[in-house]
Amino acid sequence: MLVLVLLLTALCCATAVAAALLVAWSRPGRPQPFTGSDGRPLAGSLSEKIHVTINGTPQGMILKSKDAARPVLLYLHGGMPDYFLTQRYPTGVDDLFTVCWWEQRGSGLSFDPQADPRSVTLDQLMSDTLADP
Repeated sequence: MLVLVLLLTALCCATAVAAALLVAWSRPGRPQPFTGSDGRPLAGSLSEKIHVTINGTPQGMILKSKDAARPVLLYLHGGMPDYFLTQRYPTGVDDLFTVCWWEQRGSGLSFDPQADPRSVTLDQLMSDTLADP
């Protein structure tokens, strides 16, 4: 019985550490601006981290574009937010679009440790996506 308790305790600790690492990795302090050959930010470019309230829940987004006049592409991750991967592995999609990397409720910038995890349902995520700001 003691072995089982120790294994469960270790599993809980490992899960907490993994969750903390994922949250830390998905919370960049400030997105890097797009810069020209002179090192200055490109005129008309966009590189921001914002929080908006959707259906009563604060949710985080990263907005990136070399030209903010480009059409908007809403990027919906399939689980773990992955904007942070673009820092090391650029996609180039922000050359063509104004990309909104939305970290949906329950994940990354939108994670709330006080929120009921049962509130993250497919219906709720769809409602958030279609909500008026």
